[in-house]
Amino acid sequence: MAVSTGTTTASRASGRGALPLLLGAGAVALAVALTVLTGGSFSARTGYDQAVRDVLLDDWWTLWAVPPVEVALTGLLTAWLFIAGRREGRAYALAAAGVLLVAVCSPIAGLAQSGLLSAHMGQHVLIGAVAPLLALMALPQAVPGASPRRWWAALLSPPVAFALWVLSTVVWLIPAVHHHVLTNQPLWILQQVSFFTFGAIFWAPVAERLTPAPLWYSAGVKCAVLMGLWFVGLTIANVFWFAGHAFYASHAVAARALGLQPLEDQGMAGTVMMVTHCFIAFTAVSVLFFRAARERTFQQRLVEAGIDEERARWAVRYGGADALAREAGIAVTVRAGID
Repeated sequence: MAVSTGTTTASRASGRGALPLLLGAGAVALAVALTVLTGGSFSARTGYDQAVRDVLLDDWWTLWAVPPVEVALTGLLTAWLFIAGRREGRAYALAAAGVLLVAVCSPIAGLAQSGLLSAHMGQHVLIGAVAPLLALMALPQAVPGASPRRWWAALLSPPVAFALWVLSTVVWLIPAVHHHVLTNQPLWILQQVSFFTFGAIFWAPVAERLTPAPLWYSAGVKCAVLMGLWFVGLTIANVFWFAGHAFYASHAVAARALGLQPLEDQGMAGTVMMVTHCFIAFTAVSVLFFRAARERTFQQRLVEAGIDEERARWAVRYGGADALAREAGIAVTVRAGID
């Protein structure tokens, strides 16, 4: 019986280890199937000058592609999230992989590489803002007590994380840099990796993943930082809207080849930046506000039940509050008008 149990346990462990590989293979197979069905390409475009000769907006559905480096990196990230993440967080890992595959394989990527600035901005937001947050939510919450490396803790400190995210966003939008991104495939891939990396650095202290956030980084401060994210998006959008001239010669050539005016494309890029940053920032602020209100109420009920205030605060913020509530003999949920 012991041997049978050990064999069963080993079999289950082996199955769990194979799951990330199966998911990665499934993601690649889906991308390949969509590429075949739509007549897409199995390689990434190498620059807008080639793309604008071959791409028409009427044929946007045929722009599916399977860029090998980006797809491989997405598969590796998904596998790591399944290994290092929470079991209940696997839906987040799958969502992050889905967003990344849409960003690098779908017609959004094809139009972006073809030089359409508005599509490039949409890809930027998906890779740099949405996917990193989903990926981080797949990981367990960081709690004080561990001793992360000093440079790692400094890199993920809230002020540094926000500053690095802003710097990365601005640098990649400098016209001279942006042109080389469109014509140099390795630089294009580096930009995408940079978007995801600095997006994860920005979100890590907000989501309290990878390293614990300092005590002063409360829900109110996080909301202020998210308003900073919204303000950066608003500023860039206004610059694109009201500049009166096209910033990027490469995108201007591509826009004309695709039947658009350069300022029209640049204005749409500003709209994409504004709308997406509004949605992300205000959704996150709403989640933080209601979570903070619920946690504050729960903490007060624990204190009123005789639990030490510091112990209650720790349990509510870092986990274990439900067990503490059962220990104190109070309900975990509150029924309006009854409890």
